[in-house]
Amino acid sequence: MEEYLELLNNSQRDAVLYCDGPSLVIAGAGSGKTRVLTYKIAWLIKQGLSPRGILALTFTNKAAREMKERIAGIVGESVASGWELSIRYFPAFSVSRLSALALLPISPFTTLLTQRIL
Repeated sequence: MEEYLELLNNSQRDAVLYCDGPSLVIAGAGSGKTRVLTYKIAWLIKQGLSPRGILALTFTNKAAREMKERIAGIVGESVASGWELSIRYFPAFSVSRLSALALLPISPFTTLLTQRIL
């Protein structure tokens, strides 16, 4: 078994290794959801799935950066760097896709500003 999988509890490991269709990970704060998703992506790459076939969306830029860094630590920087592996901030990804489809008339280089509502 891969060394990084030994860091997971049984439920987390089951979620990472599940490959019989779509899966949904629901858990409370601090329970390891990001770790499960990160390890799942790394496991898929190690099983031979091209990083170009993976799109992971997060709700913060910080989370996207951290996930990509964690995955690079497992599968190697060259695999996770550049555009090979797409881990993106959800609002920015949405704007870039709408812009690319000419449904939103803005430059793809436009900075996206969001406001957090408390």
